[in-house]
Amino acid sequence: MKNINDILSVEIEATKKHVRPVNIQLVKQQKTNIYKGFLPFKIEGEYVLNSQDIADKVVYVEWKNDHIEIELECDDDRISAFLSKDEASLLRALQANIKQNHLTYEPAFIIGPPGTGKTKVITRGIEEAVKAKMKILVVSPTNQAVENVLERIDTKSMQIQNGDLVSTIKTDKASLLEFSIEKVKTRKLQPIEDEIEILEEAKKEMLKIKRNLQPTVHAIEADQDANATLLSNYKQDLAIKEAKVKELICIIQNIQHRINTLSRNTLLQAIANIFTDKKVDELEVESIEIEKKVNLLNAQISDLKNKILVITQSSDQTKDRLKKSRTELNNITDTIQKVNKKLKDLKVEVTEILENNIFSNAKIVCSTLIHACLNQKIQAAEFDLILIDEVSMATIPQIVVVSQALNKNKIRKMNYELDSGLTDAQSNAVKLILNSKLVCIGDPCQLQPIAITDDMRQSIFSFYAVEKIFEGIEVKNTVLLNINFRNHPHIANLSSQLFYGGLLKSGKPENDLNSVFIRRSKSKMVSSESSFVNYGNMKIVIEQINKAIARGRRDIGVITPYRKQAELIQENIKSLLHEYPDADIKVGTIHSFQGQEKEIIIFDLTFSPKDSKFVPTMYQGDISSNTAKLLNVAMTRAKDFFIVIGDVEGILNLSVNNLVLKQWLEKIND
Repeated sequence: MKNINDILSVEIEATKKHVRPVNIQLVKQQKTNIYKGFLPFKIEGEYVLNSQDIADKVVYVEWKNDHIEIELECDDDRISAFLSKDEASLLRALQANIKQNHLTYEPAFIIGPPGTGKTKVITRGIEEAVKAKMKILVVSPTNQAVENVLERIDTKSMQIQNGDLVSTIKTDKASLLEFSIEKVKTRKLQPIEDEIEILEEAKKEMLKIKRNLQPTVHAIEADQDANATLLSNYKQDLAIKEAKVKELICIIQNIQHRINTLSRNTLLQAIANIFTDKKVDELEVESIEIEKKVNLLNAQISDLKNKILVITQSSDQTKDRLKKSRTELNNITDTIQKVNKKLKDLKVEVTEILENNIFSNAKIVCSTLIHACLNQKIQAAEFDLILIDEVSMATIPQIVVVSQALNKNKIRKMNYELDSGLTDAQSNAVKLILNSKLVCIGDPCQLQPIAITDDMRQSIFSFYAVEKIFEGIEVKNTVLLNINFRNHPHIANLSSQLFYGGLLKSGKPENDLNSVFIRRSKSKMVSSESSFVNYGNMKIVIEQINKAIARGRRDIGVITPYRKQAELIQENIKSLLHEYPDADIKVGTIHSFQGQEKEIIIFDLTFSPKDSKFVPTMYQGDISSNTAKLLNVAMTRAKDFFIVIGDVEGILNLSVNNLVLKQWLEKIND
């Protein structure tokens, strides 16, 4: 295998497209590594992000409507960046992600020609791999192929929980949007955010209660202090009065003693009776006055004791109220602290969900190939198994880079019995999936990678010479799905003879209907804005669509090799689509139909050699050329009817030898 860096460098040099960058200001979202930026206008497709602020970092991005959201390991709050869509930028981004120049594991191959149940094998393989607790990455160069796989995964039988299946593809299908990163994260965040919302509301109420409790506690404390002061004053007054009473009683007792002493003194009674009696009377009067004071003081003491009793009871009640209020305040404060801690923990959990690698926890990750190559978090997720669908369109550098996401675990050896719901080849293909690390699924006879240089255009099938299987040669680690269940037997057999060495069988029963038709045209092909159109062919296409609709057909595809011819046809069927809104009519180039199918396919060759022997580049080449693959893809999109429109006689009369277009038309003509 050539050096991947060298292959990419040559391709980058050969890519001379110039696309004006879209300047954008990225602003870091609060407490996350997610940056958000608003776009000046709606843009679509695959872009890479470049910025001097994040030197040497190239990030693949996707966006929603009018803004983008990306994850960067960066501390800056704002980043001046620009988006670039040119092919060279994508290739440089791919080159920046190369860690190795080879495939760590030799790939296994499942060759799935059109209608052979390739998607059925992939989904069954995924289901069995999940049962075996394998972590799987499913990728494809086309969004449509990944969408097809996603639609058929039986999430119920596999008991897929939120986050087990993650998809990065763009889709309008609501059932598939459920697996998007945004939806998975939202579902993880919703119960946490609900809890945060409830706790925040409860916290507001508790803070309100706390604010109301604090003045109440302060008021009770003030009452308690006032009661304590009053009680202290009353007790002081009581002590003073009780002491005064004791003092007065002592005086009374002393007076009484004096009276008794005077009354018992016989000498004084004999000599000065009159004076003695007078003194006794004075002492008795004094004693009576003092007794009055004692009585008054006793009354005051009794009143003070009553007041002290009342104030003591009031203080006890105030103390109980204060204790209760303080307990309530402490409880509400403790609860608020617990709520604050819980809110902090929940917000940390939210940040972790936003910043964590959601792919690391998933059982199945579905992505386009380029996104899986450039998304650092997918690269770091480490998978047990990588399935690459439509691998014929994948470049070898892309396959090498995406394979870096495989872990270093050894390949498991697992048995898988023949499944009654599958053909033998399909069962063998599932077994191959379960016993491999890197599985390349597709068809060597389908479209090859789009690139400028030969090395970049080489498919993985060509590199490992897988096409030899159509020559009857056994190819290592390869299973051919050999029964076509999609196409009418005529179409399946024609494709088998021309492109698959006759190994492809039809799984649909024969019917009496013709399935392949030619509608001849002599109209001239003319150039139009670096493309070509054919007005006569366009009119025949419209006629065929009208006939099909008149017969009740609604599922119709129109394929043409030229973009301008597709636009011309699309413009001329607008009134028809308006008249028949139930009609599903798709018009496009061959590449846009890869992996799709329609009941009726109308293939407008556009090319006519009527006035020139010139053969367009896309029609040149032999049976092994890309032209053969284009023709095979066009024909095998048709389930029931395939209609070719063009100057068949003119092409068949061309003197060019070994032209696959002639061989193909000869087979159809026969």
